[in-house]
Amino acid sequence: MLTTFERQLFRQFLMVNAIYLCVILGLFTVIDLFDNVDDFVNHTEGGMLQIALAVVTYYGHVGLFIFDSAAIPMISMSGLTVLLLLKRRGQLKPFLSAGIPTYRVLAPALLLGAGVMVGLKMVNREVFLGSAVHHLHAQRGSSADTLQIIAPRYDHASQILIDGWAVFPESNRVEQAAFVLPPEIAGQDMVCLKAAQAEFYPKQGKRPSGWLLRSADPPLSEIPLTDLGKTFVLRSKQEENIFVVSDVTPDLIYKAKESSGFLSTPQLIDRINSPAIDNNTARDLEFNFHVRLLEPLLTGLMICIAIPVILQKESRGMIVNAGECGFWLFTIIGSTYAVRFLTALQVAEPVQAAWIPIFFATPLTVWMLERVET
Repeated sequence: MLTTFERQLFRQFLMVNAIYLCVILGLFTVIDLFDNVDDFVNHTEGGMLQIALAVVTYYGHVGLFIFDSAAIPMISMSGLTVLLLLKRRGQLKPFLSAGIPTYRVLAPALLLGAGVMVGLKMVNREVFLGSAVHHLHAQRGSSADTLQIIAPRYDHASQILIDGWAVFPESNRVEQAAFVLPPEIAGQDMVCLKAAQAEFYPKQGKRPSGWLLRSADPPLSEIPLTDLGKTFVLRSKQEENIFVVSDVTPDLIYKAKESSGFLSTPQLIDRINSPAIDNNTARDLEFNFHVRLLEPLLTGLMICIAIPVILQKESRGMIVNAGECGFWLFTIIGSTYAVRFLTALQVAEPVQAAWIPIFFATPLTVWMLERVET
């Protein structure tokens, strides 16, 4: 059970987080809206009420992604702010005079608050973001599905090249689709399957995931499929349509790296284990998975570092303490971004790269313990 003081500290920590989040969302909204208000006016039908509703809807969706990206720096800065307020008000003096250790007074409430914020970030990502990645690139003020230029991608399970004119992520469809079947699938030569529209269907029951090509050309009867090809290219109920089995989803054929960090954990695991994904993408996904597992531990370590730096025995002033604390916290946060390059350059395995910030923060935390005021 938390004491009265710990409950007050816990509420204060959450309140500071809420204030920082409102400031971040407010600044982003004002700056972005200042540059792009014409898009809302031009693409929204109706009067001021409809435009205001479109603005709230758009920035409400984007706010979920901003919270996910800014949560860890926001939690660390909130911990720093709360500790500075405690020191300035002298609220710890009675506890220290009574011989109660500093960590016993502060750690439970601050770690619980950090855990709540990390938990909210997890819920946001697992429940909302996984199926809403397309909102990141949606056109401001428009309720229509946003067109995205395709980046052609191979399905490495079948070596089928997936291409087309444009992808519409919200409706899971590709316009002017072109699927190039290799000789291992199509027989003696490559075959380019063309269709005015292709729709992606996720796995459901015994039906595999894949793309339904409507009015495909050439028809399936004219393609001498191999035995392997018959497992990847299937006849649809309508003879003019062809179903191509594939785990390559619409978000993988445009801005794949940007969307991978916002997938839910089950989606991330399925994609890592999918044979359709190339090695570089799989390494990036594996790194994201391990970073998620280590986020609560890293956040707790940053809180434990902030306590002795702000409340150190031989203090040179609150401003100096805050500057030193900010330096260490943002060095740790910066390391989480820097180690991504190690995975991309294949200098380290994804698991090793994800653990490097922990290996840096843990001895730093132990070194700082003796500096705390008692």
